[in-house]
Amino acid sequence: MNEVTQTQFFGDFSRLRSRIDMLARFQPEFYAAEVERIFRRAWLPVASVTDLPRENCYVVADVPPLKASLIVARGADGKVRAFYNVCRHRGARLVKDHAGCRKALSCGFHGWTYATDGRLIGVTDKTQFPDLDPEQHGLVAVNTEVWEDFVFVNFADKPEQTLAQWLGKFADQYTGFFSDRQRIASYRIVVDANWNVAINSFSEGYHAAYVHRKTVPDYQGGKKNPQRHRAYLEITEHHGRYSAQANPNRRVTPVEAIAYGDGRPLYPSFPPFSETTLPLPPGVNASRDENWGFDVAEVFPVLIWIIGAHWHANLWFWPMGADKTDVRVEFFAYKAQTVGDALSHAYFRTRLREVFREDVGTMEQVTNALRSGAMRDIVLSRQEFLLQQHYAVADAMLGRSA
Repeated sequence: MNEVTQTQFFGDFSRLRSRIDMLARFQPEFYAAEVERIFRRAWLPVASVTDLPRENCYVVADVPPLKASLIVARGADGKVRAFYNVCRHRGARLVKDHAGCRKALSCGFHGWTYATDGRLIGVTDKTQFPDLDPEQHGLVAVNTEVWEDFVFVNFADKPEQTLAQWLGKFADQYTGFFSDRQRIASYRIVVDANWNVAINSFSEGYHAAYVHRKTVPDYQGGKKNPQRHRAYLEITEHHGRYSAQANPNRRVTPVEAIAYGDGRPLYPSFPPFSETTLPLPPGVNASRDENWGFDVAEVFPVLIWIIGAHWHANLWFWPMGADKTDVRVEFFAYKAQTVGDALSHAYFRTRLREVFREDVGTMEQVTNALRSGAMRDIVLSRQEFLLQQHYAVADAMLGRSA
């Protein structure tokens, strides 16, 4: 290893800009354009296949920028579909609970009933609807594709790309990684912050030595990487990812030693990487760094993955307006089989939650400061290329020139 870690950069960086006009992005008309040109056209991850373990299971997924509520369901035929959560009779919300498994979904307003594949199968007092064609009044479908443990939807009448095309290089580089996991925590918070600012809080590690100095002060860096440079950073057509190195000089706390004593190590402990002891798909620790800690990837526009050897976190940043964001996070890890595993999960859940709270604390501060007009532009480093990529992709979809 070099005396000081040098980042390996991959991708076309020619369209990236180090200065970004942020003040314009807080205007209502700019947000309206983002909704129509980004969120109505992009493939959006809205649910987890984990929540659809068998036929006739469903989950309700809200998509705030489009003011849409969706039913994501696995039909009796095993196929996963998404529909607007709207009864075709009078427009009432069809499903009010968050998730469940049942063969039919009935509206609480007038009792119209639908199968989990969207078909209208029951109409109350049907003889009083002489012109009703049930085949034409099933639930309104949304374009749906499944990739790994994620259900993606696209609200365009005809998507411009398939999901595989949208994911690009990511599409075949994470095979099996997100499967066979246990969800061990989920959180949700609404912040008075612009959605771009919110997602930016997680797409660089430049802040870690400062924002997280009390919770995880030495989990990255070390003598050979004092500035905590990313070991690997790559951008694709729409997305981006980086790998962070672990600190080989880190001191394990006594509590952590107990918590992870009988279970596989989770954040902020990182097992040494080797192809033999820790086989991973090519998208995870892409540079095969022996001192690998974790990966961060942005799946544009709203999803951040944080990926460790035996765990991952999904973070969504759904805009609710120009200055309000619905932030959701889920933590997954290997399935607990022993008391030691359960203790590891509990410690991981608590530790990562506190770090997450520190990141959330920056979002409203930054939004308020930038909205004041004190400065119009932000300036970004090479270690913040994922932020630059985020704005390059957004501006391309918005039709804005560099």
